Amino acid sequence: MPLAIVMAVVGCSQTEHTETAKRVPRPLGELKVAMRKQNWQEAWSYSDAVLAKHADDADAIADVAQVAQNLGKTDELADLLVQACEVEAFENDDRVRQAMIALVGIGRLYDAIELLEKAVQAEPSRHSTRRLLYDLYLNAGNESAATPHGRQLVLDRQFDAKLLVSVGMGTIESDDPGATLEMVQRNPNDNRPLLRQAKQQFDDEQFALAIKTLEEITAQRKDFLPAQTLLGLALAMDGQTEAFERWDEAFDSEDRTTQAEYWLAKAEIASARGDEREARRAYWHSTHLDPDRIAAWSGILRLAKEMDTDRPELSGVIQQRIDLLQQSRSAMSRFVRTGAISRRLAIEIANSLADLGRLWEAEAWASMATTLPEDDSVDVETVRKRIVDRLRDRPPWQQVEGHPELDPKLLLSE
Repeated sequence: MPLAIVMAVVGCSQTEHTETAKRVPRPLGELKVAMRKQNWQEAWSYSDAVLAKHADDADAIADVAQVAQNLGKTDELADLLVQACEVEAFENDDRVRQAMIALVGIGRLYDAIELLEKAVQAEPSRHSTRRLLYDLYLNAGNESAATPHGRQLVLDRQFDAKLLVSVGMGTIESDDPGATLEMVQRNPNDNRPLLRQAKQQFDDEQFALAIKTLEEITAQRKDFLPAQTLLGLALAMDGQTEAFERWDEAFDSEDRTTQAEYWLAKAEIASARGDEREARRAYWHSTHLDPDRIAAWSGILRLAKEMDTDRPELSGVIQQRIDLLQQSRSAMSRFVRTGAISRRLAIEIANSLADLGRLWEAEAWASMATTLPEDDSVDVETVRKRIVDRLRDRPPWQQVEGHPELDPKLLLSE
């Protein structure tokens, strides 16, 4: 769900009220009577007593939340809805959604993400909640956190064209970053939503602007890994070798070594210093963590030629992987631009993904193609059957067998 739409659901704040809470034997009953009369100030006066007496009653807590909403108490509304969700172990999908909307509306994006993470952990088959979580992560520019949820939705066969494109390309084409900027204005205590803007600046090769935005985020949230790793990569791509080394020393976290961006940055820095062996080793690390990163594969090929260590049989499959990645992404872009209705392009994408060893994703594209307008020039069922036959052994998301460039031994040999 685009953040701009989520934020529009939330109304404007009303005037705060300070009526003293009353001590009554049946506060919940009195609160409900006041609610029926739409006497919201009187109803709020019973809120503390209701919450104390009915702390384990999600519906009672939700009643207090409704009062808070009618009084424009947006922070209290969000906190009360989250409390209600926790009390009932996230079993009420509608309530989880209401709480998410309330949190996003006051700029607490990552509190909303935490809520949805807990809901999905409590019940992994809650597909609509997982989709909301996936969309929030993508809208926030946090693609690494979005990825496992997007893949799980594909594995659970809960996909549509928009999901498949975003899983394949790692980005979304909708929702202006302005929505995340507005959330930071509403909640300046958490500027992590600025990551979306920084990611766009980076993708546009505006590295200096990206660095400035990322330094603003990390000054407030030093341990926010997505911003830190993108900052390191932006410094490397901008040729700031000394600044990168200072950043690498200051951000001394084991977690950074689990990120493909970190190793790509290390490779770029090593290459700039003329340390080709270290650069190649770092490129291999990056591809091991993310086998779909074209820049890392291209770096390996370039260094192999410069170091005169080219292995034709390996270089050939690496070049083939680069070509297939480019072909699939190009076809996805054309698929979106032409209205997401082309069977021919959907099957072209499915074939490319199958050749890359991403069989579950390939089957999803082939399956989705069957729902698109008919095209006699495309044999959808034959392609899908061929892919399904390869899935009978339940391979991992990225198949390694038959793809020598993905052999872990290559990493160890560097």
